[in-house]
Amino acid sequence: MKKRELYNTFALAILAGIMIGFGGVIYLMCANKMVGALLFSFGLLTIVCQGFALYTGRVGYFREYGWASILTTIVGNFFGTWIVARGFALTRHTVDIAAVVAPKLADSSLSVFLLSIGCGAMMYLAVDSFRKSKSWLFVVMPIVIFILSGFEHSIANMFYLSLAGEWGVDALRITAIALVGNAVGSWLLNSANFTLKSKE
Repeated sequence: MKKRELYNTFALAILAGIMIGFGGVIYLMCANKMVGALLFSFGLLTIVCQGFALYTGRVGYFREYGWASILTTIVGNFFGTWIVARGFALTRHTVDIAAVVAPKLADSSLSVFLLSIGCGAMMYLAVDSFRKSKSWLFVVMPIVIFILSGFEHSIANMFYLSLAGEWGVDALRITAIALVGNAVGSWLLNSANFTLKSKE
C-alpha cells in the first residue's frame, strides 16, 4: 500500500474514532440504556455513510483492505477516541466512568474474548448489511444488540479507558484481547457467508 493511501486511511480512522467517541459520550450521558444504545448507533451510521475507517467495520474484510491498512486504522481509531475523551474530560459534565471501566478491567481474559467475538459478529452484520441494502435499520439494530448484550467493542473501550485515564496492564490486556475477539467474530461470519454463497 502506498504511503498516501496509508495517510488517507489514518485520517479516515481518526474521524471514525471521533464518531465512536461521540457515540460513547451520548451513551454515558443517557440514563436510559436503551436510548443510549440507540443513539450510540449514530457513530457507526456516520462512519458507514461517510466512508470513515473503523477497525471493527473493516477487519472482517482484511483481504480487501490488507494488514497495513487494518493496523493503521487501529492507531487512527485510538487517536480519534482519545481526542474526544480528553476533550470531554475538560467540560463541565461528569459521568461515573469508573463504574463502566472497573468491570471491564476486572474481567477474565476468556470472558473478554467471548464477548468481543459477539461484538465482532454484530459489527460485521451491521456493515455487510448496509453494504448490501443501504438501510440504516440494519446498522442500528446490531449496534443496539451488542451494547445491550454487554459485548466488548475494542474501539469504544479505547474511548472509555482514555476517559478514565486507565492505561495500565489490565487496560492493555483487555484491549488486545478485544481487538482479536472482534476480528474473530467478523471473520467467522464472513467465512460462513462466503462458504454458503459458494455452494449456491
